[in-house]
Amino acid sequence: MKKVFSFMIRMLMRCYSTVAEPSQRSVNARIARKLHLWVAEKKYCCPDISISDVAEEFGVSEEALSFYFTSVVGERFCTIRKKLRLEEARRIICENPGCKLSHVAAKVGISDKCNFRKQFYSEYGLPPSDWQKQCARMKKKR
Repeated sequence: MKKVFSFMIRMLMRCYSTVAEPSQRSVNARIARKLHLWVAEKKYCCPDISISDVAEEFGVSEEALSFYFTSVVGERFCTIRKKLRLEEARRIICENPGCKLSHVAAKVGISDKCNFRKQFYSEYGLPPSDWQKQCARMKKKR
C-alpha cells in the first residue's frame, strides 16, 4: 500500500511541475486530485474499467486523460491499472496466505487465473503461488 501512495505522490509532483499552459495545468491538477481518490477507493479493481469509463467519471475527455498518463505519469493507463491491481494482489495474498489465488485475481479485477499468473510473474519474477508460500513462511516466523 505504501508503494501505491508513494507512486501517487510522485505522480502529483510531476503534475504540478509539468510545464504546460495554465489551462492544461488546471486540467492536470483536477485529474491528479480525482486520480488520487480513484486509487484510494481502489476503483482500479473493477474488472471491465476502461480509460473512457475513468475519463467520463473524472469529467474530462479520453484524450485529455490519455495525454495526462503519457506526459505526466510517463506510462499508459492500462500499465498503471495493471501495476495497481498486482500490488493490491500482493497485499491481499500476504495478509491472507491461505486464500485461493483465483479469488484474489477476481478481487483485483483480473478474471482469468492464467492471465493473472502471467502478469504477476512478468511484474515480480515469480508466480503468485510462490509469493503466497513466502508470505506464509514469513507469517509463521512471527
